Amino acid sequence: MRSAPMPLPSQTYEIEAQIQHADGFVASGQTGLALGMYRTAALLAEQRGDLPRALAIHARIARLDPAPSSRARIGELQLALGQRAEAAATLDAVVRDELRAGRWPQALHAATTAVAAMPTSERRLRLADVAQRLGQVDAAVEQLHSCAADELLAGRVPRAQALCQRALGLHPGHRPTLFVAIDAHLRARDVHRAVAAIRTVLAEHPDDARALEAMAEAFAILGKRHNAAEVVALLAARLHQAGPDHHDAARALVCRGLGWDRDHPSLRALERALDEQPAPADRDIGADATRVVDLADLVEMRPVVAPAVPIRRTAPPAPAPSAPAPPGPRRRANGAPPPVPMRGVAR
Repeated sequence: MRSAPMPLPSQTYEIEAQIQHADGFVASGQTGLALGMYRTAALLAEQRGDLPRALAIHARIARLDPAPSSRARIGELQLALGQRAEAAATLDAVVRDELRAGRWPQALHAATTAVAAMPTSERRLRLADVAQRLGQVDAAVEQLHSCAADELLAGRVPRAQALCQRALGLHPGHRPTLFVAIDAHLRARDVHRAVAAIRTVLAEHPDDARALEAMAEAFAILGKRHNAAEVVALLAARLHQAGPDHHDAARALVCRGLGWDRDHPSLRALERALDEQPAPADRDIGADATRVVDLADLVEMRPVVAPAVPIRRTAPPAPAPSAPAPPGPRRRANGAPPPVPMRGVAR
């Protein structure tokens, strides 16, 4: 009688068996065989989804083979487990070692993962350097743009200008970087460089509202307030024609333009036209928690003149309760009052 076949070992048992055999090879000094079994066990753990177990096995591999590739996998697993700070630190060391060895593609991969773990300015710039060295211009410009935007947000305008200049040197038409450069140049009141960036945007997109608004700001800095108001009037007219949903933005532009030129005829005409436009029927003012509704917005208010001397108001006295009055004499059928009886006169 033939016996039933033995069941195959479970995956967990296979992982543990691989680790035990690897430990035995390490004890006997056979490092190569141990590494092969450790890598097999780590792969099985990852396929099973047991990432903590896979991370522990890769730590044993790194002790035997401290190559950057072994430590890079540790950083990737740390990131997958949410250990962002640890992953970034691990991958930073990998990038340095790969660059020291001249392995630029491996350094690019590790630097990209480090930015995904913790995107600091230093890591972004290092990734931009490696990507530029490998000819990956789009990746380099993307990182430089992010750094420039962060520097501008932090108020470090000269640093933002320098990063924008470097990014635009690689890709002169990169629109996100152009807008960061425009904002930075306007803050620095470097109007000529701002206008150059604005013209680059308008050359490809003549109707770009953000670029035109920046052009108005540049005119205002140069003292050409009427020109600034002209540009804003053009933008406000477009928003007015776009429909009621854009009227609030149009009003804001009209208010801004009148601050530059109070008597601008087009802006005044737009102001009147916007005031005459009824509010959309489906607009729920109460749902907007940021709007402060004043009573003057809802009803017509007349000016109230306060009296020179305060008047003390008192309530009139309440009438005292009295007995019901007797019924009066009844009138005749023709409506005349009844005759008044006289004394001493017989009726």
